Amino acid sequence: MPSAEEMIATAETYFARVDAGEVESVTTLMTPDAMFQVVTHGIRLEGRDAIADMFRRRLANFANGWHGNFRHLADPARGWLVSRFDVVRNHRDGRRDEMDNMNFFEFSGPLISRISVWMAHPENSLK
Repeated sequence: MPSAEEMIATAETYFARVDAGEVESVTTLMTPDAMFQVVTHGIRLEGRDAIADMFRRRLANFANGWHGNFRHLADPARGWLVSRFDVVRNHRDGRRDEMDNMNFFEFSGPLISRISVWMAHPENSLK
């Protein structure tokens, strides 16, 4: 299993790539059969292709986004990482969302095998 520092670095790389719109490089951080779910909105996706498609749809809806001010809690023995962070999303129509979200990451070796997302905003941006 990766160390706490390695899991945190992978998660922060994931967020940086999401913010940069680097869909293909986001999914290279995941196992081929990775699972992505938005717990607060009832979404569950399986596999890199389905996850990449979701991120492509997100890019169509938002001009840009930012994830930061991270607070992480890692359990390397279990391969678990919880990340709480602030989010700013700028819609293409000029609206702006600011949120306080959490993600729960599970790792299989150095790669993310599962991401569970809790979104503070009632609108699902990842549909």
